Amino acid sequence: MGEMKAFLDTNVIVDFLGEREPFYQDAACIFEMLRKRKVNLITSALTLVNCAYILKKAYSQDVMLLKIKWLCDVLDITYIGEETLINAIQHKEVDFEDTVQYYSALPYQPDVIITRDKKGFSDFDIPVMTPAEFLERSKS
Repeated sequence: MGEMKAFLDTNVIVDFLGEREPFYQDAACIFEMLRKRKVNLITSALTLVNCAYILKKAYSQDVMLLKIKWLCDVLDITYIGEETLINAIQHKEVDFEDTVQYYSALPYQPDVIITRDKKGFSDFDIPVMTPAEFLERSKS
């Protein structure tokens, strides 16, 4: 499984960085897999902006920026440009933000999208798992 690529949705990263219970432990285990080089983690530039917005309520500006910088150092960050946005608009999904995430992830060819909001990604052809499902599957 060393070469597995997983795209992390915003909620999983915020669970980890914000130590949100009861979701923190699963998110922490996924980041531990990254540390052990058992998985390559990907997220979007949009997620980093969303995380900064959410985390600024709980942390000082300096701490929040350190957390975002750390994410830039350890994750592959997808690009969101005009083509990504046009594809998401044309897809006409209910959840535009999740559709943008999906189209930003496509060029990176992730094996799975990890999110607590599976329904937001149910219309796409990349498998979707919750953090708990991903961890369970990774054991085998």
